[in-house]
Amino acid sequence: MGRLGRYLTAPGLWLSLASAAAAQTPDAPIPATEPPIEATNPGTETPTQAAPPPPVAQVAPVTAPPVAAPAAESGDVASELEDDQPGATDAILNGEALKIYGFGDVNYRQFLLPKSSPWLVYLNRHPSLFVGHLNFYFDSQLSERWRALAEVRFTYLPHGSWSTNSQGQVSHNDVHGADYMNITRDRPVGGLMIERAFIEYSAFPFLSVQIGQWLTPYGVWNVDHGSPVIIGVVPPYIIGSHLLPEAQVGLLAYGHVSLVEDLELGYALGLSNGRTDLIEYEDLDDNKAVTGRLSLTYRGAGELTLGSTFYAGTTTDNTRSVYFDDGAPKSRENIFYEMKERSFAFDLRWINGDFHFQAEAIINDRKFTERGRPQQNGGLEPNRRNAGGYALVGYRTPFAGIMPYVKGEHSPDPALQAVGVNQNAVLLGGGLNFRPVPRVVLKAEYTHGFFPGAKPTSFGNNPIDALESQIAWAF
Repeated sequence: MGRLGRYLTAPGLWLSLASAAAAQTPDAPIPATEPPIEATNPGTETPTQAAPPPPVAQVAPVTAPPVAAPAAESGDVASELEDDQPGATDAILNGEALKIYGFGDVNYRQFLLPKSSPWLVYLNRHPSLFVGHLNFYFDSQLSERWRALAEVRFTYLPHGSWSTNSQGQVSHNDVHGADYMNITRDRPVGGLMIERAFIEYSAFPFLSVQIGQWLTPYGVWNVDHGSPVIIGVVPPYIIGSHLLPEAQVGLLAYGHVSLVEDLELGYALGLSNGRTDLIEYEDLDDNKAVTGRLSLTYRGAGELTLGSTFYAGTTTDNTRSVYFDDGAPKSRENIFYEMKERSFAFDLRWINGDFHFQAEAIINDRKFTERGRPQQNGGLEPNRRNAGGYALVGYRTPFAGIMPYVKGEHSPDPALQAVGVNQNAVLLGGGLNFRPVPRVVLKAEYTHGFFPGAKPTSFGNNPIDALESQIAWAF
């Protein structure tokens, strides 16, 4: 059929669909050309798979409703649909066009500190309520083997965030814009965070490949980061220390195979630009980062997963300039930060009935090059090994399904090391996790933190106590 014929046929297709839908109750919907992606039940804390699992908050996906098949007399239209591989039109006919789902949470935070505590320069000085996450997933099964996924977080940032000037004074970032829909009255402006965005090809039942931005496959918390399915209110301190990158841009191959009954091997291998802390869309050096993961899952006594992840990469920052050589313009770069690192992460999770235990440990070695060693406190920043971990244990009781839990942490913080707090933080705490309905979870948590061996004149000599609560939901 010629190009003009295709254009003339398209309106006829939609009119036929509308007429058929209005004139009769459809029979069973046309079978989908691709199997739907399994949803994770938010009512349980599901173990991390050997490879990156589907998004944690994937419940009640919003899909196009099934539409009745076109009338038989539209023979040209039906034959035209068969000319091409399954695509957008076929997906709409089969109710598989696009799934939109996500999660959100509202939090309360109060630090139980003296008003003179130096931590209150950076932390909430007053009890506060806030929306923490509002994450949307856009998920499409493009064909039998191709899938695309994007996860986006809506945030108030950068408006209202704190920044420190050269005199040590901390102030709010003010990001306002004149709203052209409200006679140019000022409105605060927020932003978007792209958590991940990739296209995936399932080459074999035991091997899939993602290209784009993906979550680093390590541990428990980094992959299962949706607030409705994680037990605590906030991630463990060591996860926020970013001893491994949270996400990377590149290629990731992963899969799993059954070794014997009840025993499964998972694996992943990634090649990327490295850390995305400075810039997500450009590699600032020629060194590609490598990530590898192996895990074993045993299902003979509940579900027990033991995993390990390796990461090696180089992080670089520079400035660029133009200079002239005999009148001809040329360019050069000045590298002022260059750090090579290796990280080893280990994780264990055991879920047996209502009992839940998980733990993670991370070792990170950082070594600066001679040309890229930054200054720190009047000297040069040293090479460093950071190590730490956490453990959490909980039990979901018969009493309304309430889960009490306790956790302990021992963690470094590279950001605090920059201001002279070199000791690891020790955090002890516990809380309650309650699900009134499968898609809603209520949490309350108390944490006490301190820095063993801190100097009397340092930030670390001031302990931290916090009370936090959260209501999270999946949609």
